[in-house]
Amino acid sequence: MNLRKAFVSTATILMAGILPFSAFQKTLNAGSDNNDKSVKAIMSGTAHIQGAMESNIYFGNYWQSVTSEDATDSNREPVKWRVLANDGNIFVVSDQNLDCVVYNSSAETVTWEECSLRKWLNSKFLDNAFTAQEQGAVLESLVVNEDGAKGSEAGADTYDKVYLLSVYEVIDPDLGFPTDWKDKGGTRVALNTEYTKSKRAMTGADMSGAWWLRTPGDAKNAANVFNAGNVFVRGGNVNNFIFAVRPAMNIDTSKVLFISPAEGGKTSGMPGADAMKEVGSYNGSDWKLTIKDDTRPVFEASLSGPVTILKDGAIKLNYSGAKTGENEYISVMIEDQEDTILYYGNIVDNSSGDAADSGKALLNVPADLMPGNYTVKVFSEQCNGDFKTDLASNIVTLDITISKYKTADRNLCIGTGAAIASAACFTVFSAARKKKHA
Repeated sequence: MNLRKAFVSTATILMAGILPFSAFQKTLNAGSDNNDKSVKAIMSGTAHIQGAMESNIYFGNYWQSVTSEDATDSNREPVKWRVLANDGNIFVVSDQNLDCVVYNSSAETVTWEECSLRKWLNSKFLDNAFTAQEQGAVLESLVVNEDGAKGSEAGADTYDKVYLLSVYEVIDPDLGFPTDWKDKGGTRVALNTEYTKSKRAMTGADMSGAWWLRTPGDAKNAANVFNAGNVFVRGGNVNNFIFAVRPAMNIDTSKVLFISPAEGGKTSGMPGADAMKEVGSYNGSDWKLTIKDDTRPVFEASLSGPVTILKDGAIKLNYSGAKTGENEYISVMIEDQEDTILYYGNIVDNSSGDAADSGKALLNVPADLMPGNYTVKVFSEQCNGDFKTDLASNIVTLDITISKYKTADRNLCIGTGAAIASAACFTVFSAARKKKHA
């Protein structure tokens, strides 16, 4: 759904009295924490990703540093996206101009609905930039098409996974843009990649490029943004090959399980019982996503030992339904009662040739974990490295209690208990002997 329209709908419901004000106020207050620049390096959901280009995410892969002649299936690179809004779903536009394609294959008056660029974005670009799992996390959005600034008819609204921004979105300060079409510099300036430049896109000395907007201009033209960042509402000829493509889309937040720093994010020790590492803080703005992979089998996990675990003990797990293969692991997170992720680790390496989809795992309690109640989250995961999307199964949550006692304390108790029992038996035996002799 188009994000701006979604906000208008919510406001309408609120004014109509259908949605209690307290519920709306709670939503606003929850978002106020986004001003905190220092947060945990791994977090559930997407609440801490900020709009107005305060945050960036890496998602998908596309040719960037290579020329079009050298492009192969293996030399695509992670794509950086600027977050325009995070108000229900994550609305993004590519940080750089990713390709150079005509708005329409022939010079004619054409709407966004009918242009060839729309078809290209939702077929060739979509397939080249995203895996099947990533495509599943890209929403088919309602794209509202408004008439051009000079009165050109925009045609019908459309439903697209990938599209272009409009002349009105690129002057929206809530999305992080300047409010005047004539303003130069600032966030509307986008650089061409080497790949885009090699396809004959108009490229400045600083690598800046002009990029298409979806809004119609004059007859046979479509609006665009110049290299300098000012908007040309009359537009350029729709079959002009010098303008670049800067895609936009909405990412479905319900598909995002975790976010972590784009580089050096989810850090684990060597797979095994001691893999858990404490999750530190992060004050950067570049994120990567761990998304739910619906093609995976249902993952199951359970405790095979007691729920209450000694402070220097181990959490014993049974699991099944794990995926095996390259970069595959059984991963665990330990979360406190405030849903803060404290520890993360890959406790089973499922990438080896003899890996199994089911088995047992042992997780030593981290030495710094304080006694108390915690949630253990267990899942099967493909960890793809810095700047790349990770894939995960459903998450199994298990409640545990970490005792304040250690193994030595337990043994002492057992020893003391045995001594007391022995002394009690001796006392009874002695009393019986005395009675008999009496």
